Amino acid sequence: MTIEAATVQYAYRHIQNVDWNAIRTADGQFVFVTVDARDADPTPGRDTFTLVTTGETFDPVAIEHNYPVGLDVSGEPYRPDQQDGDPQGWVLFDVPAHLDTAPSLRLERDTDSWEWELNTEKATAPPPAWEWTVSAPETVAPNETFDITVSAENVGDGPGTFRGAVNFSYPLYRPKGFDIVLDLGESGDATVSASSDDADPGQELEYGVRTPTEKSSVTVTVVSESSSTATSTESTS
Repeated sequence: MTIEAATVQYAYRHIQNVDWNAIRTADGQFVFVTVDARDADPTPGRDTFTLVTTGETFDPVAIEHNYPVGLDVSGEPYRPDQQDGDPQGWVLFDVPAHLDTAPSLRLERDTDSWEWELNTEKATAPPPAWEWTVSAPETVAPNETFDITVSAENVGDGPGTFRGAVNFSYPLYRPKGFDIVLDLGESGDATVSASSDDADPGQELEYGVRTPTEKSSVTVTVVSESSSTATSTESTS
Protein backbone atom coordinates (compact mmCIF):
# COMPACT_ATOMS: atom_id res chain seq x y z
CA MET A 1 0.00 0.00 0.00
CA THR A 2 1.22 3.50 -0.85
CA ILE A 3 0.61 6.78 0.96
CA GLU A 4 0.55 9.27 -1.88
CA ALA A 5 -0.11 12.65 -0.28
CA ALA A 6 -1.16 14.42 2.89
CA THR A 7 -2.52 17.97 3.09
CA VAL A 8 -3.95 20.25 5.76
CA GLN A 9 -6.87 22.63 5.18
CA TYR A 10 -8.92 24.76 7.54
CA ALA A 11 -11.84 24.97 5.12
CA TYR A 12 -13.02 23.70 1.74
CA ARG A 13 -15.53 24.79 -0.86
CA HIS A 14 -18.39 22.50 -1.74
CA ILE A 15 -21.19 22.58 -4.29
CA GLN A 16 -24.28 23.66 -2.37
CA ASN A 17 -26.38 23.29 -5.49
CA VAL A 18 -25.61 23.05 -9.18
CA ASP A 19 -24.66 26.72 -9.54
CA TRP A 20 -23.65 27.77 -6.01
CA ASN A 21 -20.64 27.21 -3.77
CA ALA A 22 -20.55 27.27 0.03
CA ILE A 23 -17.72 26.91 2.55
CA ARG A 24 -17.26 24.14 5.11
CA THR A 25 -14.88 24.99 7.95
CA ALA A 26 -13.20 22.52 10.29
CA ASP A 27 -13.72 22.57 14.04
CA GLY A 28 -9.92 22.69 14.08
CA GLN A 29 -8.25 21.60 10.85
CA PHE A 30 -8.84 18.98 8.18
CA VAL A 31 -6.09 16.47 7.39
CA PHE A 32 -6.52 14.68 4.04
CA VAL A 33 -4.39 11.56 3.47
CA THR A 34 -4.42 9.89 0.05
CA VAL A 35 -3.86 6.14 0.04
CA ASP A 36 -3.50 3.61 -2.78
CA ALA A 37 -4.55 0.16 -1.61
CA ARG A 38 -5.16 -1.44 -5.01
CA ASP A 39 -2.41 -3.99 -4.40
CA ALA A 40 -3.40 -4.76 -0.80
CA ASP A 41 -4.99 -8.12 -0.09
CA PRO A 42 -7.46 -7.96 1.47
CA THR A 43 -8.36 -4.34 0.83
CA PRO A 44 -8.39 -2.38 4.12
CA GLY A 45 -11.61 -0.67 5.05
CA ARG A 46 -11.72 3.05 5.81
CA ASP A 47 -12.28 2.39 9.50
CA THR A 48 -9.00 0.46 9.78
CA PHE A 49 -7.09 3.76 9.48
CA THR A 50 -6.37 6.23 12.28
CA LEU A 51 -4.37 9.42 12.51
CA VAL A 52 -1.89 9.22 15.36
CA THR A 53 0.03 11.85 17.31
CA THR A 54 1.76 11.62 20.67
CA GLY A 55 -0.97 10.68 23.10
CA GLU A 56 -3.88 11.16 20.66
CA THR A 57 -5.64 9.04 18.07
CA PHE A 58 -8.24 10.27 15.57
CA ASP A 59 -10.70 8.21 13.55
CA PRO A 60 -11.65 9.05 9.95
CA VAL A 61 -14.72 11.21 9.42
CA ALA A 62 -17.17 11.23 6.55
CA ILE A 63 -16.96 14.40 4.51
CA GLU A 64 -19.85 16.73 5.17
CA HIS A 65 -21.53 18.20 2.11
CA ASN A 66 -20.68 16.02 -0.85
CA TYR A 67 -19.03 17.38 -3.97
CA PRO A 68 -16.05 19.28 -2.53
CA VAL A 69 -14.23 21.45 -5.05
CA GLY A 70 -10.78 23.03 -5.09
CA LEU A 71 -9.17 20.68 -2.57
CA ASP A 72 -5.39 20.70 -2.17
CA VAL A 73 -5.44 16.92 -2.58
CA SER A 74 -6.50 15.22 -5.79
CA GLY A 75 -8.82 12.28 -6.28
CA GLU A 76 -12.02 11.10 -4.63
CA PRO A 77 -12.87 9.85 -1.11
CA TYR A 78 -11.51 6.40 -0.21
CA ARG A 79 -14.62 4.19 -0.34
CA PRO A 80 -13.61 0.54 -0.83
CA ASP A 81 -16.56 -0.71 1.25
CA GLN A 82 -19.12 0.58 -1.22
CA GLN A 83 -20.25 -1.42 -4.23
CA ASP A 84 -17.70 -0.88 -6.99
CA GLY A 85 -15.70 1.22 -4.53
CA ASP A 86 -12.20 2.32 -5.52
CA PRO A 87 -9.44 1.35 -3.04
CA GLN A 88 -7.60 4.56 -3.93
CA GLY A 89 -8.49 8.00 -2.61
CA TRP A 90 -8.30 10.27 0.39
CA VAL A 91 -9.19 9.58 3.99
CA LEU A 92 -10.34 12.61 5.97
CA PHE A 93 -9.61 13.51 9.60
CA ASP A 94 -10.94 16.49 11.59
CA VAL A 95 -8.39 17.28 14.30
CA PRO A 96 -7.63 20.17 16.68
CA ALA A 97 -6.37 23.40 15.16
CA HIS A 98 -2.89 22.79 16.58
CA LEU A 99 -1.18 19.43 17.04
CA ASP A 100 1.82 19.17 19.36
CA THR A 101 3.58 16.56 17.20
CA ALA A 102 3.49 15.67 13.52
CA PRO A 103 0.80 13.08 12.76
CA SER A 104 1.26 9.67 11.19
CA LEU A 105 -1.21 7.34 9.51
CA ARG A 106 -1.77 3.98 11.17
CA LEU A 107 -3.38 0.89 9.67
CA GLU A 108 -4.51 -1.84 12.06
CA ARG A 109 -5.80 -5.19 10.88
CA ASP A 110 -6.21 -8.27 13.07
CA THR A 111 -3.07 -8.38 15.22
CA ASP A 112 -0.86 -6.43 12.79
CA SER A 113 -0.34 -2.70 12.41
CA TRP A 114 1.59 -0.43 10.06
CA GLU A 115 2.43 3.26 10.39
CA TRP A 116 3.51 5.93 7.92
CA GLU A 117 4.96 9.33 8.84
CA LEU A 118 3.22 12.25 7.11
CA ASN A 119 4.84 15.39 5.78
CA THR A 120 2.32 17.88 7.17
CA GLU A 121 4.26 20.67 8.87
CA LYS A 122 1.21 22.94 8.87
CA ALA A 123 -0.63 20.50 11.17
CA THR A 124 1.66 21.51 14.05
CA ALA A 125 1.54 25.25 13.31
CA PRO A 126 -0.87 27.60 15.11
CA PRO A 127 -4.00 28.35 13.08
CA PRO A 128 -4.67 31.44 10.94
CA ALA A 129 -7.46 33.98 11.47
CA TRP A 130 -8.91 36.36 8.92
CA GLU A 131 -9.96 39.94 8.35
CA TRP A 132 -11.28 40.68 4.89
CA THR A 133 -13.18 43.06 2.62
CA VAL A 134 -14.85 42.74 -0.76
CA SER A 135 -15.19 45.61 -3.23
CA ALA A 136 -16.60 46.23 -6.68
CA PRO A 137 -17.46 49.28 -8.80
CA GLU A 138 -20.61 51.01 -7.64
CA THR A 139 -21.73 51.52 -11.23
CA VAL A 140 -20.74 50.09 -14.61
CA ALA A 141 -21.83 50.70 -18.18
CA PRO A 142 -23.65 48.05 -20.20
CA ASN A 143 -21.35 45.45 -21.74
CA GLU A 144 -18.47 46.37 -19.42
CA THR A 145 -16.02 43.94 -17.81
CA PHE A 146 -15.05 44.69 -14.21
CA ASP A 147 -13.37 43.10 -11.18
CA ILE A 148 -14.75 42.01 -7.84
CA THR A 149 -11.81 42.17 -5.41
CA VAL A 150 -11.53 40.20 -2.18
CA SER A 151 -8.78 41.47 0.14
CA ALA A 152 -7.73 39.36 3.13
CA GLU A 153 -5.25 39.66 5.98
CA ASN A 154 -4.02 36.77 8.10
CA VAL A 155 -4.26 38.09 11.66
CA GLY A 156 -3.77 34.65 13.23
CA ASP A 157 -0.67 32.92 14.51
CA GLY A 158 0.10 30.54 11.64
CA PRO A 159 -0.09 30.16 7.84
CA GLY A 160 -3.22 29.25 5.97
CA THR A 161 -5.33 29.70 2.85
CA PHE A 162 -8.32 32.03 2.79
CA ARG A 163 -10.77 30.10 0.62
CA GLY A 164 -14.01 31.47 -0.72
CA ALA A 165 -16.38 31.80 -3.60
CA VAL A 166 -18.17 34.57 -5.44
CA ASN A 167 -21.58 33.35 -6.55
CA PHE A 168 -23.06 34.97 -9.66
CA SER A 169 -26.74 35.50 -10.38
CA TYR A 170 -26.12 37.31 -13.68
CA PRO A 171 -25.88 36.58 -16.56
CA LEU A 172 -25.91 32.96 -15.38
CA TYR A 173 -25.95 31.36 -11.95
CA ARG A 174 -22.41 30.12 -11.35
CA PRO A 175 -19.67 30.19 -8.72
CA LYS A 176 -16.09 31.39 -9.07
CA GLY A 177 -13.77 30.17 -6.31
CA PHE A 178 -10.69 31.94 -4.97
CA ASP A 179 -7.78 30.91 -2.73
CA ILE A 180 -5.47 33.44 -1.06
CA VAL A 181 -2.39 31.79 0.49
CA LEU A 182 -1.11 33.89 3.39
CA ASP A 183 1.56 33.54 6.03
CA LEU A 184 0.89 35.12 9.41
CA GLY A 185 0.70 38.90 9.13
CA GLU A 186 0.45 38.84 5.33
CA SER A 187 -2.23 40.46 3.19
CA GLY A 188 -3.31 39.57 -0.31
CA ASP A 189 -6.02 40.01 -2.93
CA ALA A 190 -8.04 37.82 -5.24
CA THR A 191 -9.89 39.26 -8.22
CA VAL A 192 -12.90 37.70 -9.88
CA SER A 193 -13.87 38.99 -13.30
CA ALA A 194 -17.52 39.85 -13.97
CA SER A 195 -19.40 41.45 -16.85
CA SER A 196 -22.52 43.51 -17.48
CA ASP A 197 -23.01 42.03 -20.95
CA ASP A 198 -26.56 42.64 -22.24
CA ALA A 199 -27.64 44.25 -18.95
CA ASP A 200 -29.96 47.25 -19.17
CA PRO A 201 -29.33 50.62 -17.51
CA GLY A 202 -30.92 50.64 -14.07
CA GLN A 203 -30.40 46.91 -13.54
CA GLU A 204 -28.71 45.84 -10.29
CA LEU A 205 -26.26 42.94 -10.39
CA GLU A 206 -25.75 41.21 -7.04
CA TYR A 207 -22.86 38.89 -6.16
CA GLY A 208 -22.84 36.73 -3.04
CA VAL A 209 -19.50 36.13 -1.34
CA ARG A 210 -18.89 33.08 0.87
CA THR A 211 -15.80 32.82 3.09
CA PRO A 212 -14.70 30.81 6.14
CA THR A 213 -15.83 33.65 8.42
CA GLU A 214 -19.22 34.69 7.04
CA LYS A 215 -21.28 35.64 4.02
CA SER A 216 -21.44 39.02 2.33
CA SER A 217 -22.49 40.50 -0.99
CA VAL A 218 -21.84 43.42 -3.33
CA THR A 219 -24.24 45.08 -5.74
CA VAL A 220 -23.27 46.79 -8.99
CA THR A 221 -25.73 49.10 -10.76
CA VAL A 222 -25.73 49.32 -14.54
CA VAL A 223 -25.93 52.91 -15.80
CA SER A 224 -25.56 54.60 -19.16
CA GLU A 225 -21.99 55.63 -18.33
CA SER A 226 -19.75 54.06 -15.66
CA SER A 227 -18.03 55.91 -12.82
CA SER A 228 -14.97 55.02 -10.75
CA THR A 229 -16.84 54.88 -7.42
CA ALA A 230 -16.51 51.52 -5.70
CA THR A 231 -18.58 49.81 -3.05
CA SER A 232 -17.06 47.59 -0.41
CA THR A 233 -18.05 45.37 2.46
CA GLU A 234 -15.79 44.59 5.41
CA SER A 235 -15.84 41.52 7.62
CA THR A 236 -13.60 40.32 10.43
CA SER A 237 -13.14 37.14 12.38
